[in-house]
Amino acid sequence: MNILKKLAGKLSFFWNRRSGNAFINYLRSSGVEVGDRCEVKAPLSIDIDVSRPSLLSIGNHVFFHRGLTIMTHDWASWVFIDKYNDFVPSHGKVVIGNNVWFGEHVTVLKGVSIGNNCIIGAGSIVTKSIPDNSVAVGVPCKVICTLDDYYMKRKRLYPQEVKEYLASLPNPVLKDFYDDYTLFVDKENIYNYKEIPFLNVFKDKEHLSLWLAHHHKTYNNFSEFLKSII
Repeated sequence: MNILKKLAGKLSFFWNRRSGNAFINYLRSSGVEVGDRCEVKAPLSIDIDVSRPSLLSIGNHVFFHRGLTIMTHDWASWVFIDKYNDFVPSHGKVVIGNNVWFGEHVTVLKGVSIGNNCIIGAGSIVTKSIPDNSVAVGVPCKVICTLDDYYMKRKRLYPQEVKEYLASLPNPVLKDFYDDYTLFVDKENIYNYKEIPFLNVFKDKEHLSLWLAHHHKTYNNFSEFLKSII
């Protein structure tokens, strides 16, 4: 009976993690509040505590990266049993806001909240709450700048990064720049590049349309982009 129970548990584990959508549905069916447009990378590597589902709330547009752990309790008082012959449970609510991106191998401990529009850097351990519009990283995780500051920094550094990437390619072709089309595509010529998977980033036509409404390309086309950087 124990062997069958363990086998059923393993089958359930893999079934609930067969895809990102399956894992989100599993969280919801377990009683966890999960918003819309959440994405899961490598669901088999993710460990989210559903022992007390009412203590976990996840907002809209949250990215669960590889190795993410979220805990609403701990069992450190296991040590109390031998030392004090006592057991004191420990648990706390975790709230994840809207539009949050987790880097790889992040751990979120009980009793914290992460605000809206936040980036949590790879390898971080979140032991205290992170306010809205923050970029935070480290062990323990601390705010290092605002989202606005980081956005402007990325805008400044990105062109040089593209040059370095281009220089590393012996024979650059369009498919090598499936993420870098922002430099040579806007609403005037987007239909000339139907092979680029625009919706991999923007996910739906509404968000793509919003981007096109304000975005202006730096180069007129892909050929000009290559000639200007080489």
